[in-house]
Amino acid sequence: MDIEEIASEVSSSISSAKQIEPFSKRGLVLPLQEAYDVAKIVRQKLGTTELIGRKIGFTNRNIWNTYNVDQPIWGPITTSSVSFLESNFLEIDLSKFCEPRIEPEIVVCLKQKPKDGSENSKINLDWIAPGFEIVDSIYPNWKFSLTDAIASVGLHGCLVVGKKFKVNDRTERDLIDVGVSLYRCGRLEESGSGANVLDGPVSAIRYLHNGLSKIKNQGGLSAGNIITTGTMTDAKAIFAKEKWSAKFDGVVNSELNLQFF
Repeated sequence: MDIEEIASEVSSSISSAKQIEPFSKRGLVLPLQEAYDVAKIVRQKLGTTELIGRKIGFTNRNIWNTYNVDQPIWGPITTSSVSFLESNFLEIDLSKFCEPRIEPEIVVCLKQKPKDGSENSKINLDWIAPGFEIVDSIYPNWKFSLTDAIASVGLHGCLVVGKKFKVNDRTERDLIDVGVSLYRCGRLEESGSGANVLDGPVSAIRYLHNGLSKIKNQGGLSAGNIITTGTMTDAKAIFAKEKWSAKFDGVVNSELNLQFF
């Protein structure tokens, strides 16, 4: 199969919410560049709306062994995949997903384009917010290779963004200390912190900025881009009729609630 054929199969799987066998299990182990090329074609085939940012996945090193990966990945965020909450509650239809999971994350908006691609480049933020990313696997039982995940547009389903908070010169440090408690139907599932996201959420943005410069045809980050920086806990399976909540503390002291149907 060439990358066009792979992209056609992936886009069909996403649009129909029907799972497929991972390409790696068929002996098709894609290089990183080809996997990101497939993801770009998939987004075009799906006819998705304007690219407004990126999701970063697998920034939580604690779950690398669970998913058999060894580095973060990224995928597109478009205007159609993001919901900004006026309140702290949203209902989401799960029928469009194959095997969805939920991730509590820190979401940021860039104030300026990063000036260089170094590992220590300055990241200027416009605002920060708590968020939920709904991730989805078109591969059964969440079993896939790293490049399988990339090819399926980074496993991104949708993003829910909560209350926006202002930033200051302490924000990068403060985001490392943000805590979150994740609840399913009122029962605590797991707690996590910003420290689980590489070396903090802003560190994850530097990783993304540097990584984009090494992959062809990706385009760099820009002012106004929205970035969700990766899960602070393990991703949890979600089902219709469930209510999930996340209570964030620290500089994003807020709560998010989702009801699934």
